[in-house]
Amino acid sequence: MSTLRYELIYAAITRAGILTDTSIHNDIHKQFEFRKQTVLVDKTLTNDEKTYAIRNITKDYDRSKILNNEGTKRICENCNQECLATLYCECFND
Repeated sequence: MSTLRYELIYAAITRAGILTDTSIHNDIHKQFEFRKQTVLVDKTLTNDEKTYAIRNITKDYDRSKILNNEGTKRICENCNQECLATLYCECFND
């Protein structure tokens, strides 16, 4: 894995957020897709940096889905329960 340039990554994430037109991308799902696509076409980032940026955007998206209790639920491969998050298990049982 190459060295990640975190300043460029966070600048790209910020730029994607600023470019999001909430009158067009009027829900969290459309906003997530727009931000993800904006990062993917950013020519200043390497593929590893794009992956890192998209993971960060996805974490924010997962948090929003859980807080707003909206989105398509999936069956978690860890706990076999329905959940909204895509990057982690929402079950807090030990």
